[in-house]
Amino acid sequence: MKTTDYRTRTEIKAEKHAACQNRWPVALDIGYSGVKGYSQNSLFCFPSYAKKIGKKKDILGLPSKDEILYHDLETDEVWRVGACAQKSTSINDTSDSQSELFGRHRYSSTLFQVIARTGLGFGMMNTGCGAYTKLPCYLQTGLPPAYLKGPDKQELINTLSGRHRFMLQMGDRSMPNDFTLKPEDIDVMAQPEGTLMSLSMDDNCKSVRAARDYFSSNLLIADAGFETLDLYELYNRVIRGRETFTNFGMREILNRVCTRANEKYHLSLDQTSIQNALEAGEAVRYVSTPENRRPHKVTYPIADILEEVVKEVCEEAVEKIMSTFNGLDEYKYLVLTGGTFAPWEEMIRDYFGAMDSLTILMGNENCREHTDLIYTNVRGYYLCMVSRLRRMEAGGK
Repeated sequence: MKTTDYRTRTEIKAEKHAACQNRWPVALDIGYSGVKGYSQNSLFCFPSYAKKIGKKKDILGLPSKDEILYHDLETDEVWRVGACAQKSTSINDTSDSQSELFGRHRYSSTLFQVIARTGLGFGMMNTGCGAYTKLPCYLQTGLPPAYLKGPDKQELINTLSGRHRFMLQMGDRSMPNDFTLKPEDIDVMAQPEGTLMSLSMDDNCKSVRAARDYFSSNLLIADAGFETLDLYELYNRVIRGRETFTNFGMREILNRVCTRANEKYHLSLDQTSIQNALEAGEAVRYVSTPENRRPHKVTYPIADILEEVVKEVCEEAVEKIMSTFNGLDEYKYLVLTGGTFAPWEEMIRDYFGAMDSLTILMGNENCREHTDLIYTNVRGYYLCMVSRLRRMEAGGK
């Protein structure tokens, strides 16, 4: 098992996507693990983490080529964002608030604002496939289905709306940003609905041939992300059920890996420092002993622990799906989406191998050649918004 497959990636790709004439749509999936984004000229992902490093005048030297720096032009504060911020965190660092990182109502935290603005900035950067031309910006994002019923939607819109003045720097590239997002230009949908749109639409926002069958059949979308397992039920064209569970995502996997590694090796791994261990394939400590008082490097492999936990949580997740939806006897399609399901695909296909009546689809079924499963929801967000904005531009509703 490759431990790096479980580390949140960092990538920015220059790609041309469906566009509007007079508006600039951006889609963001601001997950607990990673921020994923789509715009008409880019696709990107980076870890949902940031670390404040002081005022601009305090920063010495030149950044590395993949280092993301966020400079707030109102406060003059500078933050490292994404993987470079994680790499600056040691296993002994206890400065991060768990509510800021993983709390349901994290929207008002400065850390959340920094990663959200960074995503918006990447959605409006010049990638070589076109550049933002000061058109009015429209944002599509999403939340777990159960969270749409509470205050979360309005809290998220409040954080994302307003004037945003900041500078992004990646390597030697600087990207100034000064734009305003109106609350009415921000839309929030159920995260699995993004997968349904992605499954049903081609790259130019047209319905694929199978879309009619998907919408008229009994279909269940299982979206396993970092924090939640979201279940979204479409029953003969009617949304009949939405469920969210918080103990079957990647966070649960990494929590168990941390616990077992700490018990086995007496380490102090947590959700932030485990990312560095996943990158290296092992945890590292420098220790001294009575026999050797000089500090020396000791490595602790984590791949075996990770493999054991991945299988364990996958089985528990499938059992929860089966018990919640009566063994899936009534369903024609089970759609798997979200980054956690990518390494589970083979195990789940094997689990349901004897059910001839059930067809298992991946959320990126009609775009596997160019879209990874982690982008399924945000691709659907984007295509849905572009389709709506095009109707507005054509004089429709």
